[in-house]
Amino acid sequence: MLHPDYFPFTEEQLLSHFAQVRKNGRCIKNVRHLEYYKKSVKRYSKYIKDNPDRRTKPIKEMKFPCQIEKDERFWISKSLMTIFHNSSRLKNLVHIFRVAFGDHPPIDLDFWEECFDGDLHLFFEPNLHSPKSYIKWLSENIGNRHLIPYVLDSAYGKKNLEGPTNVDAILLNSTNGFSVMIEAKVLSDISVQITYDTMRNQIARNIDVMLEKNDSLCYPLNQRKPERTLFMLISPQIFKENPSSRLYGCKMNDYMSNPKSMEIDLPHRNVDWNKISKRLGWITWKDLPTE
Repeated sequence: MLHPDYFPFTEEQLLSHFAQVRKNGRCIKNVRHLEYYKKSVKRYSKYIKDNPDRRTKPIKEMKFPCQIEKDERFWISKSLMTIFHNSSRLKNLVHIFRVAFGDHPPIDLDFWEECFDGDLHLFFEPNLHSPKSYIKWLSENIGNRHLIPYVLDSAYGKKNLEGPTNVDAILLNSTNGFSVMIEAKVLSDISVQITYDTMRNQIARNIDVMLEKNDSLCYPLNQRKPERTLFMLISPQIFKENPSSRLYGCKMNDYMSNPKSMEIDLPHRNVDWNKISKRLGWITWKDLPTE
């Protein structure tokens, strides 16, 4: 295993949860993400070995080598792989989704068991293309979304002003197209802009991508159905109980209680925001089974 506490799985198991990427017209294994985990574990293990007693050590010394302790990548991958590879996977998934969204799916499937009945996949950090409708809209409205002259000059003539969205995790059923896009937070907040759009927050961006099909991606990501996709935020309980301490707390509560507010942040979309709001869920790390 990579680490007995922070990642009790093997490199091969982790690699199986990175979606294939298209390169030179072919879909190939994506090994790039694996190096990040290996380097983090190696750095942490060495520091702990060299410093068996960390008490009174300055934070500036520990922050980088001990990043793994608060790293969202490790938190989400360990938590979801524990659930995914457990013999009680279905029972645990149904429990989690009931906590996040209610007793029944807010889509055209009647029961949570239906959502997970099929070929289930779990991927970390897949890249999903920015919606074409947003790219077109931004190119026509960038003067209303940014104010710095050199940024506006840089945008001049560019056809694509937003790159792919890197999603923390996706649970996908390639049999029926059901999926959930997951954003994981430990201490960090959401980003509040992209390079060419000062108004583009990370939650809105995830919702926007959720509503777009991905036909050009490698299998099975190209099987995801936007109308059967949910968005789930996972955060520490302290921030869910004190939502105003984080921008994502304000945004999630606003989007779920006042659906029309999403229209302000996603002005290029013409959808039923009341229905979209029901497809947003927020749970805490304590809601996830640990074994």
